Amino acid sequence: LAQFGWNPFFEAHFSEYSAAGLMPARICSEHKQQYQVYTESGEYPAEVSGKMLYLADARSDFPAVGDWVAVNSPQNGSLVIIHALLPRKSCFSRKIASGRDRRSGGRPAEQVLAANVDTVFLVSGLDREFNLRRIERYLTLVYNSGATPVIVLNKADVCDDVDYCVNEVKAIAFGAPIHLMSAKTQNGLDALRKYLQPGKTAALLGSSGVGKSTIMNALLGYERQRVQVISAQVGKGQHTTTERELIPLSSGGLLIDAPGMRALQLWGSE
Repeated sequence: LAQFGWNPFFEAHFSEYSAAGLMPARICSEHKQQYQVYTESGEYPAEVSGKMLYLADARSDFPAVGDWVAVNSPQNGSLVIIHALLPRKSCFSRKIASGRDRRSGGRPAEQVLAANVDTVFLVSGLDREFNLRRIERYLTLVYNSGATPVIVLNKADVCDDVDYCVNEVKAIAFGAPIHLMSAKTQNGLDALRKYLQPGKTAALLGSSGVGKSTIMNALLGYERQRVQVISAQVGKGQHTTTERELIPLSSGGLLIDAPGMRALQLWGSE
């Protein structure tokens, strides 16, 4: 389990579930509350138990990609049942742009985007998508999540004044590491690989079209995520990733790919 990020923090919270005959698993993908989980014996489809569904007070009480959960032992590759959600070491969430959570009495609903992330790569394009205020909002969210932000300035190959952009970002980065790269030419990619050590989890976040899928493919070494060309009409990238997923890398690290977010709202933050 260590290769999927299991550590003493989660072990300390699992004793009661171990005594009940359950086993730990990590959520690797989720689609409409249908899950895939990694366990020490393999990967299995999963769903939450009826009791867990009944007791949930809000959307955030359900597992998200990256979460550790307690499941029953799989039988002949069958569906496993998620009985409990372990405490999150870090949690990256946002306020849903529209709608309220009926389970929480009508309060604004929280959407957990990724859990138990060590490093968040905040990807920004050095093209017409470059926006300092957006980077600030992402930084605020990541610092509040408990994860460590790393700013990735992509598309350096199309930027006319790289030094100016880097200096502008330094002024609002609060000391967060800044890496300049071109996913298209793969220049600067090695700087990101050092964060992807065995058992460590990173997430790619940023607006649609900033190059997250291209970076993902470059880190994996093969084309897993479909990449679309920049729209000639508006000069913006087109959204390609549609659901969050935890992907093991050959380095031993893990990477969460998440859909881009154009409407980003702060969640419970001073």
